[in-house]
Amino acid sequence: MNTRRCHIRSARRGLSLIEVLVALTILVLAMGAISRLVEIGTDRGADARMHTRGTRLAQAKMAEIESGALSLTDGLLEGEFTDDDAGWSYQITTEAGGPPNLLLVHVRVSRTLQGRTFELVLSQYVFDPTLMGSAAQAERPAIDSGNATDPGMGTDPGMGTDPGMGMGTATGGMSP
Repeated sequence: MNTRRCHIRSARRGLSLIEVLVALTILVLAMGAISRLVEIGTDRGADARMHTRGTRLAQAKMAEIESGALSLTDGLLEGEFTDDDAGWSYQITTEAGGPPNLLLVHVRVSRTLQGRTFELVLSQYVFDPTLMGSAAQAERPAIDSGNATDPGMGTDPGMGTDPGMGMGTATGGMSP
């Protein structure tokens, strides 16, 4: 009887070959799924970086247009970015936006990376900087010294109490 107990204990000391194969199959399937998830995450991270970079480049070109550094007279302007942004290209198109000096500007930036083309378009209404002039060219309105009944009109027209005058009014740019 003593030998029979010893034989039963020794038969169940390790794992069977089928148990090991099943465990390895589960491990391989799990590793395949995890590697696919890592690949998807990496692709989404690259897409996010491309979107962020493209947005910043488009905003930078739009700022150049608003400042007058780039001419809008041609209607179509194309080029390549340089230095750290090599590989990115831009295309700027304009169309009339209504009033004589208001233009609808489309800035399109694009890049091809690993066989995939990424493209971002930024559109914005912009006053033509060549027709706007600068604050230095603006003339101050003439002050009528005979009209002393309006307490809001003093020597500085920007500090009056009239809600249409002074701070908070803008003639161009973005409004809140």
